[in-house]
Amino acid sequence: MAKATNKSSDLDRIKRALPVLGALVGSITLVVGLAILPARTYLSQRSSQTEAQTRLERLKTEVDQLDARLEMLSTDSEVERLARKNFDLVYPGEESYRILPTSD
Repeated sequence: MAKATNKSSDLDRIKRALPVLGALVGSITLVVGLAILPARTYLSQRSSQTEAQTRLERLKTEVDQLDARLEMLSTDSEVERLARKNFDLVYPGEESYRILPTSD
């Protein structure tokens, strides 16, 4: 009979320990969850920052190219070249000719 009493006291101890064990597991889960969320946010922001940095570099390159193009278009010789090429403009007294392809 001593064994039966011993088993029931063991069960009583286990039943009393379950809420403490549940609270401990819940606390650990909460701490791990709160640690994972900032880490995930940090990694996401780091990825976004890398993408933004790449885009910024690409835009700076494009701005440099556009500045060079603007500087070139500020010269009279470039404006004249484009007017002749794209719009068939000529100075007074000049004639413009266009050679058409032959029909086969």
